[in-house]
Amino acid sequence: MRALRLVLALVLVLAGALVWAQPAAGQPAAGSGKEVEVVTGPFTGLKIRVSQTKDLINQTIRVEWEGVRATGPQGRFASHYLQIMQCWGDEIAPKREQCQFGALQSLSGSVGLGNWTASRQVAYASPEDKAETIPRPANGVAYVPFDPVDGEPTTATGAYFDSSTSNEVPFAKTLATGRGQIDFEVQTAVEANGLGCGVVQPGTGKPRHCFLVVVPRGGTEVDGKEVAETGDAPRHLNSSPLSASNWVNAIPIRLDFRPVGRACPIGEREIPLSGNELVADAVARWQPALCAEGPTFGYAQVPDLIARDMVTADPEPGMVFVTDPVPPAEVTRPLVYAPVAISGLAVAFVFERQSRGPVVEPEEVWQRDGELVEDINLTPRLVAKLLTQSYRDVVPGNQEYLRKNPRRLNEDPDFLTINEDLVKHTALMNALDAMAPSVDMDVTAALWRWIDADPEARAFLDGTPDPWGMVVNKNYTGMRLPVTNFPRSDTTCHRAPFQTAPEQCALLAHPLAADLHEGARAISRGDTLGREEDPDAVVKPSYKRIPRQPVGQRSLLAIVDTPSALRYGLPMASLRNASGEFVPPSPDSLYAALEQTAPAPGTPVLSPDPAKLTGEAYPLPAITYAVAAPSTLGPDAPAYASLLAYAVGPGQRLGDGAGQLPLGYVPLPDDLREQALGAAQALLKGEPVPTPRPTDATPDPTEDPGTPGDDDPAPTSDAPDPAGQPVPAKPTKTTTPTPTPVAESWTTPSTPVSWWLRHLLAAVLVGGGLATAAGPVLRRFAGR
Repeated sequence: MRALRLVLALVLVLAGALVWAQPAAGQPAAGSGKEVEVVTGPFTGLKIRVSQTKDLINQTIRVEWEGVRATGPQGRFASHYLQIMQCWGDEIAPKREQCQFGALQSLSGSVGLGNWTASRQVAYASPEDKAETIPRPANGVAYVPFDPVDGEPTTATGAYFDSSTSNEVPFAKTLATGRGQIDFEVQTAVEANGLGCGVVQPGTGKPRHCFLVVVPRGGTEVDGKEVAETGDAPRHLNSSPLSASNWVNAIPIRLDFRPVGRACPIGEREIPLSGNELVADAVARWQPALCAEGPTFGYAQVPDLIARDMVTADPEPGMVFVTDPVPPAEVTRPLVYAPVAISGLAVAFVFERQSRGPVVEPEEVWQRDGELVEDINLTPRLVAKLLTQSYRDVVPGNQEYLRKNPRRLNEDPDFLTINEDLVKHTALMNALDAMAPSVDMDVTAALWRWIDADPEARAFLDGTPDPWGMVVNKNYTGMRLPVTNFPRSDTTCHRAPFQTAPEQCALLAHPLAADLHEGARAISRGDTLGREEDPDAVVKPSYKRIPRQPVGQRSLLAIVDTPSALRYGLPMASLRNASGEFVPPSPDSLYAALEQTAPAPGTPVLSPDPAKLTGEAYPLPAITYAVAAPSTLGPDAPAYASLLAYAVGPGQRLGDGAGQLPLGYVPLPDDLREQALGAAQALLKGEPVPTPRPTDATPDPTEDPGTPGDDDPAPTSDAPDPAGQPVPAKPTKTTTPTPTPVAESWTTPSTPVSWWLRHLLAAVLVGGGLATAAGPVLRRFAGR
């Protein structure tokens, strides 16, 4: 068995010696980001930087700019702002007809903006755009039609995008410093079928590219008149960015997408994988590399409990992925565990500063309105409040049992005393609860254990008021913990007296998300997922989607996993651990938690205890294990073994490309990789083998993740991680910063293994008598 492990290690090391001697993951690859500067015209000096333009999926990218006047006057969107949209096009630059814009026209009236600045309407009596080629009809209404990538041009855009689906940003604010930034959601053909981004094109075999288009707006209208605060001049811009005179200033930036749809050959038999959501993003990245020349794996996302039931009861469960092990008393046949991914559960948020404005606040306060809040602290008691519908406005009807409670989080002294910077900057924010997933998960129980172990939070749940008099929603008093879900115990519905309108219901306005990913994407878009009364409905009662909160006015929280948070550019709260430290999820803090974690009794599975994680440790780490019963795998055993070898080898290299580990995960320490390779051996042999107790060695994500020999030291490197900082070997000594959001990351293209190297490795395996069993490992490398 030792010889088998050494041969597998030799294979990985030989591959790494050549494959990984390329630019380290995290170093900027040519074209992975983009910076443009306007050198002529009315916006000369405007510089725009886009963080990522290649290997895109549905995610956010950070757009930053400088060199223009501040939005105004007095912070209002009257003039001097950016309008941002996504477009398709086969030319160097897209046409205005090919852009997804105009679904959020209602925003114009809600924040004192122009009549048509958020619309597709381009013909108006005033201001007249003499450059406009679309004639103004007798009724005065003319629109730029939307020309979908596959279909006929139409002014009825609802079939392709609407206010709930469009990713457009009609108004992006430039601060008093002349700078601004937003995280812009890029959409594939799945989210925006009218754009078709990422669809593989017949003939070329390449995915369709798209464009990010920025239309800067200054202080001059299409008729040449200047916007002014006094006199007869207009008080704000009125025209659409699609008007001809505005469109000439449009700045297109090409976006290249990963292929949309099946990453693996159609018609191949899929080898089943099932398990929790925490590893889903990683498996999605590994699948294209794995099936390039070998088996095709299919992944079914199911709750941990179901996955454990499958591996103990189903005759052919395949391989499943869980966080907690099967209780030893419930084991019905020998099982093999392999650690494959480390991430974390987090409270993500999108808060944009919203003061009471220039009439009430000093200039240094209101000038920061719309600025993204990057850091907040949360205690177990505050999270308990958010998860138990305890803020007054989260339940309709101003219920008596919540009458003395704050209306929302940003009015809670409990929150403001540990987030003093937000006292003057969040007066108009409306954060009421934390969006949570509807599916049961092991990590949810860990979050509730973290809350239950905190004396202040436990007392609050048992009915003791906090120091400011806030009490738990009566429907949660004495809540027994832990549980694996997020109960919504207050189902109150309310109809105002003497009204015939439909009832307002707590669960309808604040529903659960389908899963962690949906929650992250929703709050990044300002979407509560809630529904409200539809006053225009013909049939009563009827409800419609609650409008999304516009960029600059978002205030939402959600329970998410760290990969989803970084995928959608979401900051994550620092949580108070057992020693009273506020710790954000980061490589440092996750490795620190790993050091303080022991295996669950009778298993090799590390089981973090939030009540015991102290110092620099983040209280909610998540370690995902692959589990299989060797006796049930049959002829697929070598394929599952090769999956593990890939997942803990090249699959631990951080990056945006196919086969790499998405940001939000941290690479497995060497001893956990060794444990996983031991599990791969067990699958090949058909029976479990003892696995070592994990130690504290931390990998360098920029080096070969192959298994070192028994006498090899833990690897160290000065190569930069994706945030551009050195990654030392020991987790307790690391200086790695908080994970960089996807919106700020760089991607390194994958590097293929050459023909002769594949054959050299095959020869090594044949020499070790493993050609049949481990051959799939080689083909996975070839796929890179």
